[in-house]
Amino acid sequence: MKRRRAQQKAPAPEPKTESKFKLRPKNFSTGCAVFPKTHKLGRMIKWPKYIRIQRQEQVLKRRLKVPPAIAQFTRGADKGLARECFRLFRKYQPPTKQERKARLKKIAELKASGKDVEMEYTPQIKYGLNHVTNLVQRKKAEAVLIAHDVEPLELIVWLPTLCYKMGVPFAIVKGKAELGQLVRMKTATCVALTKVRANDNSDLATVQEKLMKTFNETFEESRSKPRLAEMGVKNKAKIKKRGD
Repeated sequence: MKRRRAQQKAPAPEPKTESKFKLRPKNFSTGCAVFPKTHKLGRMIKWPKYIRIQRQEQVLKRRLKVPPAIAQFTRGADKGLARECFRLFRKYQPPTKQERKARLKKIAELKASGKDVEMEYTPQIKYGLNHVTNLVQRKKAEAVLIAHDVEPLELIVWLPTLCYKMGVPFAIVKGKAELGQLVRMKTATCVALTKVRANDNSDLATVQEKLMKTFNETFEESRSKPRLAEMGVKNKAKIKKRGD
């Protein structure tokens, strides 16, 4: 059974006029010729709940006085220093899943043939909050990178103080996803280097010197710098009006 085609209305004949210009009538229904004045304003959109929470949190942080221990996470390393640190750390990424599998296979073959298994030690990045903390406490960490956006912040807020007390060079960098890429994971709270190859000793010394100068030596000064509360636009306008 064939479906009937939708009947198409014949276009209305144009009225005869002496003008040479053709009429172009506008359709004023929704989304046609005339757009509403607010069609480009983001504030008219209902954002998802997680975005609203993020924005409210940022506003709240600006409105409240932030203590120095938390405020230091908003003053991270600049791009140049962070890039230099990442360049050094990237040389010591942990092995991939395929490389680990090949290594285990090689060990199994050596054991099966009755030979002694002696695998050469290769320096690599150490990660995990407990592991890095242990290395800092034993003063085995040569350089530590800490993410600025760990949630909740209580997990990591004490680590800069520990690094300062132990004399370990540290830096606060953006962000946890970048550190996660270094260790082949989604995110990482902090990473550390304990040893490097001989040809990278000069690079490590340069990075340590910059970290000590930027973070360790200015730590006492930054501890006395809370982030003061910032008033909103309406509040500023009210105060200005009262002053006038």
